[in-house]
Amino acid sequence: MTRHAHTPGRTMALGLAIALTTRAGFGGQEPSVPPSVSRGARLFDGTEPLAGTLSGHSAPLPAAATRCSQCHAGPGAPGATGSSFAPLLDRHLLLDARPRRGGPPVAYEAVTFCRTLRTGVDPAHVVLPRAMPRFDVDDGQCAALWEYLTQEIRK
Repeated sequence: MTRHAHTPGRTMALGLAIALTTRAGFGGQEPSVPPSVSRGARLFDGTEPLAGTLSGHSAPLPAAATRCSQCHAGPGAPGATGSSFAPLLDRHLLLDARPRRGGPPVAYEAVTFCRTLRTGVDPAHVVLPRAMPRFDVDDGQCAALWEYLTQEIRK
């Protein structure tokens, strides 16, 4: 049995083959992604920047420091746990009721998610760490992030 080296060209070819096979499974077309989910993905990865500051500071953070993906793994990240200080953000973390600091179980809703982004206080009234930016986001940005993070990933 011959072993093949994993060269960048070979890896790229394999990735292209997988992508084409996946598209073929959808009748040659990519599955439809709602525009709000696409925008949420851009906001999450920083392609579309978010404005934010650190708690107690007035100077805006650079765009690279306000990317959600800087600290969090997002929906569909296989086996990802995020960084050591920021949890994986997906529909289960946001929608499943969980107790915080001995309080009653609570889950996020779109309104409480947006309030948390803006104020740094979660639905259980727990203040998030200062390292989590407080974002100056509008309702459209919040809705897009919420839809992206709470989407149901189909396998």
